[in-house]
Amino acid sequence: MPLMLSGGKIKLPRSVVTEYINKAKDSSTIAALTPNVPQSFADVDHMIFVPSAEAEVVEEGAPKSSYDQDLGAVTGKRVKVVTNTRVSDELKWADEDNRLEIISNIVKDQSEAIGRALDYVIYHAINPRKGTALAGYDALAAKAQQVTASDDELDNIDALTDKLLDYAVNGIAVSRAYAAVLRKLRVPASGMRLFPEIPLSLELGSLDGIPAACSGTVNGRLAQTPTNVEAIMGDFGLIKWGYVRDAFSEVIEYGDPDNTGADLKGNNQVCYRTEAVLGYSVLDYSGFAVLKKVA
Repeated sequence: MPLMLSGGKIKLPRSVVTEYINKAKDSSTIAALTPNVPQSFADVDHMIFVPSAEAEVVEEGAPKSSYDQDLGAVTGKRVKVVTNTRVSDELKWADEDNRLEIISNIVKDQSEAIGRALDYVIYHAINPRKGTALAGYDALAAKAQQVTASDDELDNIDALTDKLLDYAVNGIAVSRAYAAVLRKLRVPASGMRLFPEIPLSLELGSLDGIPAACSGTVNGRLAQTPTNVEAIMGDFGLIKWGYVRDAFSEVIEYGDPDNTGADLKGNNQVCYRTEAVLGYSVLDYSGFAVLKKVA
């Protein structure tokens, strides 16, 4: 498959970009529970329509009334995700005649990082590389409806549901630690598992009848300050996300592109950089409930 060059960068073919999206599901619960939709680079306003009409019984000859429909708007956010990987320049020599193989190796390692970044930005407003807070971003885990975890895990799940009675719940994202806790729950009388759908791998597909996904991004494993988040339930259709710009992979042979203080050429290294621009909007934070354990 021929590669398209643009300004010294290697443009990933459409098939490889598609693999990015698919692989993101392995590490991003948002990508697993919410389909991506291509986003515009311009600031996009999502008009919010909340159905509120009710039928009216009108007596014969009586006047007909109306109702007022309020419309709100949510502006989308953009986030540029960059991954740098330093390797020995021997790898470049070995694959000089097959650049697509180099890109495949990059995708295998870096696509999961892009997927994790989606969760870290939307759930926690955290830069996953540094584990620190991002200025100017709202964290869903902070703005959603809050549930403080008790010692009764079934009550915790019910408490999340009770917070969302006015919403169409269609997904739950859980941390790997919390999935392990739920997997161990058993029926006292029979010893059978309460959630047999949770496998040993903790790779969830559903939980108690709704789509589910499990990842360390839910509790923000890389965060410097613990988030204490165990699960996020809600209408994941309220999260709109997608790629604003195609992903590019760039081979850098000189300088210090990742600001480590080490020159590439002087250390017989090359740097592979993959960049992507994502766009997202959370239409209604109240459509989510977050379970947090006591710090």
